[in-house]
Amino acid sequence: MKHILHIDINSFFASVEELLNPHYANHPIIVAGRTKRSVVSSANYLARSYGVKAAMPLHLALRLCPNAIIARPHFDVYRNYADKFFNIIAVDFTNRIEVSSIDECYVDITHLIKEHITPYQIAKKIQNTILSKIKLRCSIGIGPNKFLAKMGSDYKKPFGITSIYQEDLPTKIWPQPIDDMIWIGKATATLLKKHGIKTIGDIAKSQNKQIIESLLDKNWIVHYQRANGYDSDELDYAHNAPKSIGASETFLEDTSDWEEIKLKLVELVKNVVERLQEYQMQTKTISINIKYPNFVSQNRSLTIDHHTDDYEIILLRAIKLYHNNFLDQNVRLVGVSLSHLLSNDKLTVNSELFDDYVKTDINVINKNEISVIVNEINRQFARNIITTADKKNKLR
Repeated sequence: MKHILHIDINSFFASVEELLNPHYANHPIIVAGRTKRSVVSSANYLARSYGVKAAMPLHLALRLCPNAIIARPHFDVYRNYADKFFNIIAVDFTNRIEVSSIDECYVDITHLIKEHITPYQIAKKIQNTILSKIKLRCSIGIGPNKFLAKMGSDYKKPFGITSIYQEDLPTKIWPQPIDDMIWIGKATATLLKKHGIKTIGDIAKSQNKQIIESLLDKNWIVHYQRANGYDSDELDYAHNAPKSIGASETFLEDTSDWEEIKLKLVELVKNVVERLQEYQMQTKTISINIKYPNFVSQNRSLTIDHHTDDYEIILLRAIKLYHNNFLDQNVRLVGVSLSHLLSNDKLTVNSELFDDYVKTDINVINKNEISVIVNEINRQFARNIITTADKKNKLR
């Protein structure tokens, strides 16, 4: 079974306007133009409490909420925040993203689930990271497919997280009015209600299949299956290549223990290189980020003279970079990121990649030194997790 997230930024345009104008705080905000025919592009939750909705004529919205602040839209700023939003997920978590609109996306986190890491914990970390980095709140739905994940993100707003799996249908899905079923239009909902189909549970009932088919024609089976919890779990993330890829981890306790930190670097580099290879890209710049116990952060980077997606080469640079800049310092967090990315089809093979010496801007590293480091890492893990590049044994 897959685990899919649907992440939806809460009242996106209005929330960005509040960031741009802090004096808007605690006021109802409506994002709209100023003409007689203007409609509401977005409204914050205070304005929504008056009955204001997106796509509502502005004059009607002002009749419901006469004290609302009208903010002119800044679409270029919204796009910039959207790029930051999607990049946080791609860089800090996973590239398995399907962007569905400027303020929402699906994310496949199946590969991130481990014995001690639940879908909810990953969703909460994503939610908190987005809030911390760009000051925007989001709601997240968790489910085995896109329909249940999106229903989950709508279930508890703002800033909610809701899991909906097959066993949750009787309590979380079926009691909802048919108007709240996503991808059911207003006209279709009205038609169904006229014929006694008032809830999502009514669509799910097998005894109603005949009447639903007569009303919805060829589309009936899709809605029937969704009401019973079945939908696609395949995401289209082929065109979401990031500008950088990173991963970080906070230690349970602040540490300066080089052995502990080195093992964490091995784990983080494995994470970022796997994602780099999934994108079929290569990197030229490796960066190390650390956060001190006082929460101050520091970064160091190095750029090599060729692009690579080789795990061992990247790991060696990361270890050397940390060793030369942060050794013996007490840290609470360590991170690794890759930038200056290019897709494989834009690169030519570097025939000198496996020469006897690998040149970096730190120093010149002999192959014997590489072997020592590789052997030490394998010894720490009590198994051969890496080998030397000249053996042509890639991470995968």
